[in-house]
Amino acid sequence: SGTIYDIMAIKLFYPVFGFAPAPADQKAENDATLDLLAKYEKAFLSGGKKFVAGDKISIAEYKAVPLLFACMQPSIEKKTGFKMPARMVKYVEDAMAQMKNGSFLSSAGGYSIKEYAASKE
Repeated sequence: SGTIYDIMAIKLFYPVFGFAPAPADQKAENDATLDLLAKYEKAFLSGGKKFVAGDKISIAEYKAVPLLFACMQPSIEKKTGFKMPARMVKYVEDAMAQMKNGSFLSSAGGYSIKEYAASKE
């Protein structure tokens, strides 16, 4: 257990990025992340909701999407075995499409999450 940050960052993508040591049991951490995402989906995205607040992005997406986006990078799956659930991938893609600055997660002169994650493959 722990916070979203503890589960998704510290124990999933930070070790791949070189910011934290690898967890003792990566499969258990992957399972904890999947459990967290299922709870997030049930609490905030059920009933056909596209985003936490309905059809429009809110501050919630600006907080959650960078963490989710980091977790769905190919280097994370390759090195941890974690695979982001399809519903959460769609949520991230939909949110990034509506964020005026969503492209900064993918392209920032080598400093975006996507570019940094790719350097860890």
